[in-house]
Amino acid sequence: MFLTETSIFPSFFDPFNDTKKKKNKKDVAHMQLDLFSHSFDESLLRRLKTLANSSSTSQPSVGINLSWLSSALDFLFFAHEEAIILLSSLNLDNSLDFYLDNSVKILDLCNSISSEIERFRNRRLVLSFALLVLNNGSVDPEKLARARVSLSDWVNYYKGPVLDSNNHLENIARDLATRLKEIPRGKISADERFVRRTIKAVGLVTVFVAGVVVTALRGSPGLVVAVRAPPEFLWAEPFNSLCASVSTRPDKKRYLLDELDEIEARIKEVSGVMDGGSGENGERPSSAVKELEMVTGRLGEGLERLGDGVNEIFNSVLRTRDGMLEKMRVGQQEQRSDARKFSSNLHSKHVLCNVQK
Repeated sequence: MFLTETSIFPSFFDPFNDTKKKKNKKDVAHMQLDLFSHSFDESLLRRLKTLANSSSTSQPSVGINLSWLSSALDFLFFAHEEAIILLSSLNLDNSLDFYLDNSVKILDLCNSISSEIERFRNRRLVLSFALLVLNNGSVDPEKLARARVSLSDWVNYYKGPVLDSNNHLENIARDLATRLKEIPRGKISADERFVRRTIKAVGLVTVFVAGVVVTALRGSPGLVVAVRAPPEFLWAEPFNSLCASVSTRPDKKRYLLDELDEIEARIKEVSGVMDGGSGENGERPSSAVKELEMVTGRLGEGLERLGDGVNEIFNSVLRTRDGMLEKMRVGQQEQRSDARKFSSNLHSKHVLCNVQK
């Protein structure tokens, strides 16, 4: 029998020890990514519950108003900012093109929603003209006739879904939703998987909020695009429930947006007063006009806040894109610089060898 001495100190040249160290580092990195994912999901879950429990959607008989839409945009902005913080600390590499392609769609989506808001503002001018004539107490038949036509134009404008000529906005939203279903081919690292999971989460929230905003502003009969979060996300259940509740329009509501139904009701009252010419006491009542004026004022304030929310998201995504592109540019310059140094070193060694010879 031979006795073999075994050192109690690890060898720096032990391949098994090196493999173990690498595996431990890999496990620690995976744990950190899991913690990041869980923290990101929990932050979205908290915000999502607040949005779902808001007064606009807590009861099935209540629809959506501009205030709720602004809150939804705030939630979307929060999701983008949280994702940016996470992604900025990682090496995107293979996922950089994936993010840049999707972010272009989001920027285009923001521009299209801004156009819808501007279209809505222009429609509001129709009400403002009619209110100006009625508040001045004008008895000019021509002005009153134009005011009546303006009110009718508002109602007729929203009798069906208001769509642009080429359905550009719907195509963007649907294309982004389709991209979210795409599964990357081939083997990817844990970092890449985390990055794409984060991008997918933000994409789901983006498509949902954008779809609701567009549907509400256009008076469309149904959501422009619908999405559903997979169970891998901690916030999937409340998110899908919120999507379902928004898709179901309350009874006796023509539009998804409360303000549209309210304005139409006030217009009918004002039109009835104009057609009747006087109230019960023989005088033209001003209450219907005042109520329409109040609703129109709230509409203007809501649209301003909505526009600000879209601008915040647009600027957030644009800053992230610029930062990533700059990072990529610097990386490429460093690679070229390293390549030049390497080539220069080779040239120097070659010259030195020739001199020594």
